[in-house]
Amino acid sequence: MKIKPIHIAIGGAALLLIAMSASFKTRLLNKLASFIPGVESFDPHPYWDVSRYSWGYGTAAPGATGTITREQAFTDMIAHLFGDYATLANKITRTLNVNQWVALLSFSYNLGIGNALNLVPVINSGDDNALRTKWTKYVYAGGVVNQNLVERRDKEIDLWDA
Repeated sequence: MKIKPIHIAIGGAALLLIAMSASFKTRLLNKLASFIPGVESFDPHPYWDVSRYSWGYGTAAPGATGTITREQAFTDMIAHLFGDYATLANKITRTLNVNQWVALLSFSYNLGIGNALNLVPVINSGDDNALRTKWTKYVYAGGVVNQNLVERRDKEIDLWDA
């Protein structure tokens, strides 16, 4: 399916939506809305996150001061996730279900689109055993295995398989 980005305004913020069936979009949005906040904690204040200030549910903060509301943080998170969806959907040749998309978008949201794109050849191959092996290698922070990342990768790959 060719992806067509659509920009709309919700609550004063631009939100990128992607041309997909209304049913799929609703199921994807609902699953993202429940899964991502379950693996990303909310912080209204900017905090240092590896290479930048983040806030809300992990989106980039404009600096080291200020606060963000849960509503705005949620809107920013969804906009980011659907932006990643647009990038990934143009590269993936295999049909993914909602759970698989949510798992992949969680991975991308946490590790960046570049790391998610590294998974695309294995996803397209259809070899889910090889995908599990590759996916679960992304558990290092500062060169050390991070237990939170181990748990998140396990949740994501379990969702992929569900």
